[in-house]
Amino acid sequence: MSILSRYILKQHIAPFVGGFSLITLIWILNLLFKELNRFLSKGLPASVIIEFFALSLAWIIALTIPMAALIATLMAFGRMSADNEITAIKASGISFYRIIAPVISAGAVLTILLIWFNNSVLPDFNHRLRNLLQDIARKKPTMRIEPGVWYDELSHYGILVSAIEDSAGVSKIYDVMLNDYSEVNVTTTLIAERGTIRVDERYGLLEIELFDGEMQKTNVMKPNEFQRLFFPRHLVRIDITDMFLTRNESNYRGDREKSAAVMRQEVAEYQQKIDKKLAEMYAVIGKEFQTLFSSDFGMLPDSLAQVEDSTASRATNVSPPKHLRVVPPETTAGGKTIARQIRVNRPVPEHIAWSEQNTIFKKVRGTVNIINNFRKQQNKLLVEIEKKYAIAFACIVFIIVGAPLGIMARSGGMAFGGGVSLFFFLLFWASLINGEDLADRGLMSPFLAMWRANIVVGAGGLFLMFLLVTENSFSRFFEENRRQLLLYGYVLDWWEKRREGRAA
Repeated sequence: MSILSRYILKQHIAPFVGGFSLITLIWILNLLFKELNRFLSKGLPASVIIEFFALSLAWIIALTIPMAALIATLMAFGRMSADNEITAIKASGISFYRIIAPVISAGAVLTILLIWFNNSVLPDFNHRLRNLLQDIARKKPTMRIEPGVWYDELSHYGILVSAIEDSAGVSKIYDVMLNDYSEVNVTTTLIAERGTIRVDERYGLLEIELFDGEMQKTNVMKPNEFQRLFFPRHLVRIDITDMFLTRNESNYRGDREKSAAVMRQEVAEYQQKIDKKLAEMYAVIGKEFQTLFSSDFGMLPDSLAQVEDSTASRATNVSPPKHLRVVPPETTAGGKTIARQIRVNRPVPEHIAWSEQNTIFKKVRGTVNIINNFRKQQNKLLVEIEKKYAIAFACIVFIIVGAPLGIMARSGGMAFGGGVSLFFFLLFWASLINGEDLADRGLMSPFLAMWRANIVVGAGGLFLMFLLVTENSFSRFFEENRRQLLLYGYVLDWWEKRREGRAA
């Protein structure tokens, strides 16, 4: 590697690290504000919160690296252009392509590493993150008993206290009223002057111990009965296991929790299912055509068509009888004649024919719906496959557009780099979201849906490079090629050539 290449790459290190750190911090703060209410209401321990952010770093890194590459390219080439370093390098006979070559090589390395990351690390982290979020969702909010406020978040219980004193492991409560609804049609009310509350985390129990109180029982089915019992001490145990975070491991993986190789295998399996359903549908339609028109129009599978042909040939090869004999009618002892019935091929009644056709139509329509569902699943998998590579390849695309843009802007500040990067990132992200929706609905191919942003931005970058190499500007280029850009120039040229040909 030449000294110039090392120097250019060195200029990108600080902006890349700074941009990566800043964007990652923005994503983390966004997650924190978004999930803060959930963390506080669920009473999650610090270790779980740290694990949540650590697992979220995987998808944040996958999105941040291309943006950091764009920021670094804009800032590095912008500063070099502002300090006239690019002009000096060109004056020494070094072309722009030689200047940008080491940066594109570094972008290719980033792309390869990001492809590996998206297929090896990201799926496992997404899987663990989804399991953690499901565990958090199952956990009930932390119990918060406040004085003078009726608390009914406990299963089959409600409690009201006038005062509460928190201490290590045990809370003292005063003027307590506890309603127990665990028995059907029976309400048990406990009233006590004082008591204690303790949580047994080992068994997932809430222990409420009451002193100097009374128990009142009422039954809605027996309104005339009322039970009242005084007690010096009474212990109530309530199951609160759903208020603790229990970790469960699910083996199910969504589309974003699989590698590209696994999803390609599933795409092939769906294709086999589609081919099987298509063969079944064509067999039904072909058999019906064979019955109605004596031809399956090529829809029957080869094996089924051969069976139909052999059956038809056997039927046509049956020779008619040489002699016909009239059998006299048989008579019984009573003299009654038993007439032999001769079946004649009569036209099928209209309602029966309509019923048969309707049954076939419903069967075909059901098969088509199944095939469409399989294709939708295929498209979803293909979208995720293409997304893994499109996001990684964006590192190279952003370098292609960032280098000429930074040189033209002649500004190496973070404000310029961050602002331009934000614009391209929003454009890229909106294209991915919109493309994913179109591809899932079958309105666009998964490849085009995921790669169109790279194609458009890359083409724009190549155009900027062309202007930079030819030392042209937007206004001059547009003025010189206005007729061709507006298409009417081609029409005029064609018309003039046609007139010259006629005159000759």
